[in-house]
Amino acid sequence: MIQGLYESGTSMMNRTTRQDVIANNISNSEVPGFKRDGVFLRELGEARRKGSGAHPVWRSDRLAGAFIDFDQGTMRQTGSSRHLAIHGSGFFQVRTPQGDVYTRNGEFSLTNKGMLVTNLGHSVLDDRGGEIVLQGTVFSVNENGQIIENGQPAATIGIFDFEKDADGFYQDPDGVTRLERKPNGFFFPKPGVNRLPKSPDTKIMQGFLEEANVDPITQMVEMLEVVRSYEADQRAIRAQNETLGRSVNDVGSIRV
Repeated sequence: MIQGLYESGTSMMNRTTRQDVIANNISNSEVPGFKRDGVFLRELGEARRKGSGAHPVWRSDRLAGAFIDFDQGTMRQTGSSRHLAIHGSGFFQVRTPQGDVYTRNGEFSLTNKGMLVTNLGHSVLDDRGGEIVLQGTVFSVNENGQIIENGQPAATIGIFDFEKDADGFYQDPDGVTRLERKPNGFFFPKPGVNRLPKSPDTKIMQGFLEEANVDPITQMVEMLEVVRSYEADQRAIRAQNETLGRSVNDVGSIRV
């Protein structure tokens, strides 16, 4: 009986975490380059341990935490020469007051001094780690990230990637991630994670933005499922609590 209360309570806490993750996804569904969060269950890691003959490390709490889904978002054509999208893996390098970070959001613009910046005013860096300053407002960017101005190469946008596991993911089945999410859609590698040059398969698309890989309708359906499951756990706890109360007050009583 006590075990049932514990499992129902644990399930409710897990539902709350899922609800927070889904709400964050929905609120960022219009942000270019946003990568949705998902709930990471322990079953994947447990299956790997079981296959190697090791003992499981959990019993009732199946939620390992949240993970970042780096799947490609849909490309949306904007027609602006200052909007860039990465098709494939990799990130733009951006300089902020807190240091250099990485992003998939290519919603860039030019300052009155010709500096290429993000929608928050942070400098976009070239492949050598320097700020990109252009002479005018008319330029083109080829699929390798090279900026052409007045028919001449002006700079090459810095596109970098990071080490992945053997399966090609930034996060392993135990929930250990190589990239840490920062505010404003930025990412930063964990200590010990090496930066890599962009893959030859990665292409830069000028005049496009990568949309968030979030389907708001799917997320809303999942939110309803979570709410209903949470309510079911509440009813289970009330039923178990009533049964436990009868066991304590009635079963053990002596009738004369």
